[in-house]
Amino acid sequence: MDNRKVILGSYLGASILAWFLTRSSFAYLYLNFYQIRRLPGINAIREGLPLLIGATVFLVLLKHAHVNVVMEEVVSELKKVTWPSRDDVVKSTTVVIICILIASFILAGFDLMWGKLITFLLHV
Repeated sequence: MDNRKVILGSYLGASILAWFLTRSSFAYLYLNFYQIRRLPGINAIREGLPLLIGATVFLVLLKHAHVNVVMEEVVSELKKVTWPSRDDVVKSTTVVIICILIASFILAGFDLMWGKLITFLLHV
């Protein structure tokens, strides 16, 4: 895959994230503050400003030379990474889940023991 496609995809993802966060923030303000709902043209602002911010983020990332250089280096370094095989990932994940379960049972046992001890001491 071409580096430029990956970079443009990441820029698009960043702009979608900026759009979503801005839109969610405006929706929160609109729903929770009555004074904001009464402002003239708030619906146009509520829908238009997040689009403008998302497009601005995309264009700034696209036109900024230093960001493009850094992204080129990141993509080229990620191509050098040796990714583990599916079997290695499954084995490592299984070991982690088993260790978490063992630690959870040990902590649950200590919690139960200390809870019984505290309850016994408080009722004496």
